[in-house]
Amino acid sequence: MNYRYATVLAEKTLGAAGTETIDIDVKDPISRLDIGWRPTLADTAMAAALAAGISKIELVDGSDVLHSLNGRENQALCIYDRRVPTMNHAELINGADAYATMGIDFGRYLWDRELAFDPSKFRNPQLKITHDRTAIGASTSTHKLEVFAHCFDERAISPIGFLMAKEHYSYTPTANDAYETIDLPTDHPIRQLILRNYVAGQDPHDVADYFRLDEDNQKRIPIDVELEAYIRRMKGVWQEVSEGFVNYCGTAEDYYKYVTPCDHMTQMFGAGDDVASYANVHDYIKGGYVQIYGVASAMMFIGHVTGYLPHHCIQFPFGIQSDLDDWYDVTRLGSLRARVQSAASYSGAVISIILQQLRRY
Repeated sequence: MNYRYATVLAEKTLGAAGTETIDIDVKDPISRLDIGWRPTLADTAMAAALAAGISKIELVDGSDVLHSLNGRENQALCIYDRRVPTMNHAELINGADAYATMGIDFGRYLWDRELAFDPSKFRNPQLKITHDRTAIGASTSTHKLEVFAHCFDERAISPIGFLMAKEHYSYTPTANDAYETIDLPTDHPIRQLILRNYVAGQDPHDVADYFRLDEDNQKRIPIDVELEAYIRRMKGVWQEVSEGFVNYCGTAEDYYKYVTPCDHMTQMFGAGDDVASYANVHDYIKGGYVQIYGVASAMMFIGHVTGYLPHHCIQFPFGIQSDLDDWYDVTRLGSLRARVQSAASYSGAVISIILQQLRRY
């Protein structure tokens, strides 16, 4: 067969917060790594989205970092890249197993023959996954991890490189309307940049409201946008995030849950399993934060959310995403800078810049 789905880590029960280090023993080129995290929820309310239980995913070769994102950043990048509606099996019920998938895509698409991770080019590649089961709920006790690789088998390829994704910069704004200027690397072409404006329960454009890129000390300014308007325009480009979930809701009591779409126009549809009652949602579903309560009785609620901005992430794609030669060739620049202007919901926020670059062998 041309391809093989290989087990890198068989399902393993994890304990307290820590880091799982996994040797990449596969010899064939890898198109994609699938990382599956299976927590058993034990709290009525969630503390954060499912993928928050994975605080870092790194692919390293000694001191050389080839991939470095947290779980939510990783899912957002996959959603933008693959144009899929969700990466979660959101069974958000006490005692039930939810499932969050994170992926490392080394190519533009699965089975990309030009871009793939070739383990033979490295000495000791390892996957390091940092986890904390209590990040999604203080009482979460059982959680499991598994990793799979989509490998080229009888299909012989000679990849020229792979896609490398990293959180390049992260900071906490200290005031409204404050500027942060960030030097960006110019060592590899950039396929896309993702700006993550995170604070729980807030729309990303309320955390930062302006974003700019400039080349060579403002000789050129390729991007200068007000983020709310940019997000509205890009709804004609991005794939809508769409995620089903089930959970219990109490009697006139809010049950807090977190979902993947985070813009303030996220919509929810659903129904309870009690014909004598119904469920309400409080306020906007913004920042991925959902508050549900049963009006007359406690019940099971089966819901569906649709929206944009997975895990507070705003994508800036550079060029035709399928064309390697059309990406942002920053190697010819003397300098490249990003500038972010914070907004009213800056308090307690974390703003991050994620880069997906073309790394050649």
